[in-house]
Amino acid sequence: MRALRLRPGAADLLLALAAGTLTVAAAYLAVRFGAEISVGALVALAALLATTYGFIAHPHLAIAATILIFTLIPALKVFVAGELGAAKDMIVFAAGVAAVIVALFERRRPDRTATALVALLLALYLINVGGGHGSTWLHGLRLVGEPLVLLLVGLTLPQPQRTFRYAMGSLIATCALVAAYGIVQQLLGKYALVELGYSFEEQVRSLPGGQLRSFGTLDDPFAYAALLALGLAGVIFWQRRGARRWIAGILIGIGLGLGFVRTSVLIVVAFTGLLLRRWGYAVSSILVVAAIGIAGIFVLVGASGTESHVRTYQVSGPGPTADQSLNVILNGRISAWEAALGSNPAEWLFGRGVGEVGTAAERAERTVVPSSQSRPKGPSQAVDSGYLATIADVGLIGLAILVLLLVWLFTLAWRAARTGLAEGWVALGLLTALCIDALTRASFTGFPTAFLALLLTGVCLASAHEAATATTTARTN
Repeated sequence: MRALRLRPGAADLLLALAAGTLTVAAAYLAVRFGAEISVGALVALAALLATTYGFIAHPHLAIAATILIFTLIPALKVFVAGELGAAKDMIVFAAGVAAVIVALFERRRPDRTATALVALLLALYLINVGGGHGSTWLHGLRLVGEPLVLLLVGLTLPQPQRTFRYAMGSLIATCALVAAYGIVQQLLGKYALVELGYSFEEQVRSLPGGQLRSFGTLDDPFAYAALLALGLAGVIFWQRRGARRWIAGILIGIGLGLGFVRTSVLIVVAFTGLLLRRWGYAVSSILVVAAIGIAGIFVLVGASGTESHVRTYQVSGPGPTADQSLNVILNGRISAWEAALGSNPAEWLFGRGVGEVGTAAERAERTVVPSSQSRPKGPSQAVDSGYLATIADVGLIGLAILVLLLVWLFTLAWRAARTGLAEGWVALGLLTALCIDALTRASFTGFPTAFLALLLTGVCLASAHEAATATTTARTN
């Protein structure tokens, strides 16, 4: 009789390994610490293992749920508990572990060029030639590394075509809900929103005339507009014609307008150029793209400021003395040409140091207390750019690697789009929105926009590659 041989997959091996590890760990902790074991720690461990298993066995459901969870986390931090912000780190870690397991056991490899460029960029952040390896470096590395890890996750996980369909459906539905909430915020008004728990110093912002800028479930209008731009890309380049497409498109379009973010106009115009190219109007699309490029250069080079607010802080602990002030953008980012490049030309090549400027500096392990004496009376303008933030962290060399990575992703997306695959057009839309938004915002580390844009770009490119491979195989047979 022929012996029965079982061939467990990566998900089965992970489940068996996790179950065995958890059983042994629980037994040891029970004997060693008894009643002192934290139930919360065990729940967190179980959630981590379950999330990792979900990304391996059911990536379509895991990524669809991740889109919704990432979008809701900023609001949950306001209404439930601020500690919930760490949930995104747990999800990214679980997704990264899942991708490694899939790559090892199922021999699925992400695109080699993209992987090499990501590795080079992360290596620069790890080495950190321009600075030390303290808390600011750690935060800066995490903020940059997590979206890049999600890009590789999207390129690696199994069932990419199915995952792509579920992810697009989740993205469009989630963005429609967020846009609807943004419309409701206009009806409630800024004072009612503050009574609900929001803050004038954080989420609630208005135009000089007093008009509220919607922010949906996110932390500020800029992240809100960037997220809705991703949803609009899904509606335009993937969603089939029908009532659902029109309803979602109208909701997202109205919500996008209520954010009153100027770069949204550039993104919509760029989407128009992509549509013209998809419909065969090559010359018109080139003119639109050229106009966007020129406008982007003027925005970046001549950016004396954006719509971001600045608050002045007194900093104590390691670093600046108590009588020195540090300007911190309310959305967590600070940038200007002189802040990014510094006054010393020797710093231009490798940067001023990871986390020395921007979000990581704010989140470092030093005490930052708002200064009532030096706080400006009203909002002031400041440059806020993902490209300049990269220069500040890892210099012109780091920016060059980042640009090469983006160019390569655009190239892969364009190859897929030329064959008529919707995945290619969606990836072009996502990358376009991210790159334009980064002109005036540190979008490459922004949550949840950078996380979702790069994750979904990876999914789109993996799905397109699988579709192209299947077509080639069918023609050969």
